Amino acid sequence: MEKVEAGQPVPIHLYGYGSYGSSIEADFGSSRLPLLNRGMIYVIAHVRGGGELGRSWYEEPNGAKLLCKENTFNDFVDVARFLVGNDWTTPELLSCEGRSAGGLLIGASINQDPELFRVAILGVPFVDVAVTMTDASIPLTTGEWIEWGNPNEEKYFQYMMDYSPMNNVQTGKKYPSCLITGGLHDPRVAYWEPTKFAATLRHANPDNENPVCMKVDMSSGHFSASDRYEHYRGLAYDYSFVLDQLGLGERHHSHG
Repeated sequence: MEKVEAGQPVPIHLYGYGSYGSSIEADFGSSRLPLLNRGMIYVIAHVRGGGELGRSWYEEPNGAKLLCKENTFNDFVDVARFLVGNDWTTPELLSCEGRSAGGLLIGASINQDPELFRVAILGVPFVDVAVTMTDASIPLTTGEWIEWGNPNEEKYFQYMMDYSPMNNVQTGKKYPSCLITGGLHDPRVAYWEPTKFAATLRHANPDNENPVCMKVDMSSGHFSASDRYEHYRGLAYDYSFVLDQLGLGERHHSHG
């Protein structure tokens, strides 16, 4: 914080979710220490769609579900722009992360402003919204219509198409380095969603020097490994990608 107070930008990792009225509390997590120990600030964005500021933060007309879902993505981008605009960080030092519906948040946000972020982690991301929500044979689809709307109705279909990450990738832009993960046995976000999104990002901007990496766990489902140590290894993999792309991977400690 001393660097921020002195007007020196620092690397920031911005996390968000913003769906189902779920609250992401700003509590302590020991798994974030590898980032903090390397001088990063960990920021949790309480975007609309979550429940941090009550039910109205989630429900229509001013929350972020159904036909006002885009408020989630606008809020997240606004938080990132606030951090940059107030000299806490710069786009070259800013990473972001979201998982599942939070992966939708990250996909939509990097589409909205691709050059605002340097690194993005999209864990089992729900990024092919209209296609998945149209297919009632997928186990969770019909139950999810109360959150996203039923795209078999035109008004919901058109609205989804305006924000669905798969359908809004820009060309000629420098997207951040992306690590996109999936689980082969995931019943909630099928592995082909992150796979298609990775391919779409690569195809749209073939000259982008920032890598778009895809990692599929061949044994896990939606919540990654159930084994505690496997879970930590997965987090270490993700954070190693962030630190490497931000230039924080090499850290030499003196012993004396």
